[in-house]
Amino acid sequence: MNNALVVYYSSTGNTEKVAHAIKKGIERTGRKVTMKTVAEAASEDFYDYDLVCFGSPVVHALPPTAVLDFIRANDKRYRDAMEVMLDSPKLVDKTALIFCTYSGAHCGLNEALPAGKYIRQFFEHLGFDVRDEWYELGEFKGWEEGSVIGKSGDIRGRPDGDDLLLVELKAAQLAKTL
Repeated sequence: MNNALVVYYSSTGNTEKVAHAIKKGIERTGRKVTMKTVAEAASEDFYDYDLVCFGSPVVHALPPTAVLDFIRANDKRYRDAMEVMLDSPKLVDKTALIFCTYSGAHCGLNEALPAGKYIRQFFEHLGFDVRDEWYELGEFKGWEEGSVIGKSGDIRGRPDGDDLLLVELKAAQLAKTL
């Protein structure tokens, strides 16, 4: 198929910026990329794509409610269709990438890890080979103190141009390996 899907939820724009950088990087390799928000992708069949990139911000170590609801609804849909199998065997040519944006004001990267692992488990249940989890710093919008003196340091303006260029290059590299 040689196509990719980027699905994301973004409440402040940080995750959306990363989603666009991933799309741009994958397109560098000649792949067709469809990009949708969680709301737009409610009935999307992940099995129609070779590569699915799924992004979420982190709220108190978890994905936000909209992402949790999306994953639960799709988990039920795939289980009802009997497409989730015991032992979660990996399917051929089905790859996923998980990406999360976080501020890490209190605990740094450790605040983001549970959210990424939660999303990863959903795709592993579907049989996708989850190649990686990417965690990108994002400004804590609406709480300047959390963006300036938190555990992650001064993260105002993040993800910035350098961050997004690196994401784009990593996405192109990932797509080339498929």
